[in-house]
Amino acid sequence: MIIDNLSSYEPDMAELIDTEEEILADRYNVSLKVARMIINDRKSAGIPHAALILGNVIGQLLTNKNTPVMVNALAIAAGLDQLNGAKSEKQIADELGVTRSLLSHYVVGWRDLLSGKEYQFDITKIRKNNRTRETYAEQATSPLITIKKTIAQRMRDTMNQRNNNK
Repeated sequence: MIIDNLSSYEPDMAELIDTEEEILADRYNVSLKVARMIINDRKSAGIPHAALILGNVIGQLLTNKNTPVMVNALAIAAGLDQLNGAKSEKQIADELGVTRSLLSHYVVGWRDLLSGKEYQFDITKIRKNNRTRETYAEQATSPLITIKKTIAQRMRDTMNQRNNNK
């Protein structure tokens, strides 16, 4: 007999009706009062967190040698791209004389920095949603990369055959 440890109800009704404090109280085995204190501490920690992020942004802008690209990438990441009337990352990259992939690289970097790796920060006025980017990367194929992978696999197979024949 196989026992399934997964919940027997879909969707989990308790998860849908429990409040944040009830979930925390259960998770940490504390009272609702202590759970409320945890929630309040997390909310009040947001201000120092924002100050830390702002300091990181200023530090990046001061130390980077490609300030125009960095500032435009920051504007895109923050959803401020409409200030320049730009329609796409490609248009902005062309105006700055850089590749779209470089600009996109900076935009993703700013998004990560602004999110602090804790909060979801994904403004997609000009750029792709993070889930879309992952799906695209998985599905993207290039004939050149396919050929390179095939050649590399053949070389590995040849080396393995040689090692097996010794």
